[in-house]
Amino acid sequence: MTTARRIATHLTQLGVAVQVLPTQPLPEDADPIIRRFRPQIVHALHAVKAGIIAHQIAQSLGVPLVVTLTGTDVHGDLQDAQKRPAMAAVLRDAAAIVTFTPEVASEVREALPEVAGKIFVIPQGVWLPPQEVWDVRKQLGLAKETPLLLLPANIRKVKRPSLAIEGVAKGRQLGVDAHLLLAGAILETDEGQRVEEALKQHAWLHFLGAVPSERMGSVYEAADIVLNTSLHEGGMANTLLEAMWLKRPVLVSAVVGNISLVRHEETGLLFQDADELAQQAHRLLTDKALRQRLITNAFRWVRQHCDPTKEAERYRQVYAEAIKRGG
Repeated sequence: MTTARRIATHLTQLGVAVQVLPTQPLPEDADPIIRRFRPQIVHALHAVKAGIIAHQIAQSLGVPLVVTLTGTDVHGDLQDAQKRPAMAAVLRDAAAIVTFTPEVASEVREALPEVAGKIFVIPQGVWLPPQEVWDVRKQLGLAKETPLLLLPANIRKVKRPSLAIEGVAKGRQLGVDAHLLLAGAILETDEGQRVEEALKQHAWLHFLGAVPSERMGSVYEAADIVLNTSLHEGGMANTLLEAMWLKRPVLVSAVVGNISLVRHEETGLLFQDADELAQQAHRLLTDKALRQRLITNAFRWVRQHCDPTKEAERYRQVYAEAIKRGG
C-alpha cells in the first residue's frame, strides 16, 4: 500500500481522480464503488496479487489495464510454473507494463518477448506522509548510544528475517553490542513462528509488528543502520529509498534489485551472507567517515532521482497513451 498511497497522493495533486482498492481480498462493496467511480483506466500494483482481479475489472468495464511489476512478480511468480500462465495472460492483455528499473525491464522482455513493446521504466519516488513523533528507543528500553539495526520488512520468507538475526548475532561476536529491530506485519505463519522463537532466545532482538506509515519516520530515525536482507527485489525497495532520504545508512543483500539501487561503497554497502553482513555492519558502526560519506551520497542520489511528482507525471503520461490507444 506504500507505493499505491504515494502514487495516488501525487496523481491527485496533478488533478487526476483516483480510487484505491485493496485486492486481497477485494471489498464486498467494490463493484458499486467501481461503477460509481467509472474509471477510464485500471492500474494494478503486482501482476498476480492484484493483476488477475484488475484484469477482470478492466475487461468488464472495457477500459485499458496498466500493470506495475514488483520483485515478487519477476523473480517469483514469473518463475513459478503454476503462476506464470496467469501472469503472462495479464501482461499480454495489459495496455502498458511498468518496471522500476531498466534491469527488470530487460528480464521481462527476455522472458516474454511478446510484451516488450509496451514496457515503460518509471523509477519510484520517495515520500512519507505527515509523521507522528514516537520515541521508539524509549519504548524498546534502549539507550541512545546502543547500536540498533533495523529491518523494515513484512515477515515472509523472501525478506529473510532469519538472515538479519543471524548476521546481527555474528556481529555481536565481533565486539559490538548491537540490537536488531524488526518492523513489519507477519504475512507467513512459518516465518512468524521462527521470529517468535528467536525473540525468546535473544534479548537483543525486538519486534514492532506492522507500523503505520505515519510512524515509520521515527522508526528509521531510531536506527543506526537500515537493513535489506531480501532474496530478491523489484529494483527500488520503498524502505531503502525512505531510509536514504532520512539519512540513515543502508546495508543490503547483494541481489538483483538491490544492486541496481545501492552502489557498494558509494551509496551503501552490500553483503552476500551473514558473516559479511556482520563485518559490514561493524564497519558502519565504527567508521564515522565511511558512514557519513554513504549517507551524503545516498541522500543526494535520492533527491536527484526519486521525485514523487515526476513519478506521478510519468504515470499520467502512460495512462493517457493507453486511453488514446484504447487499450
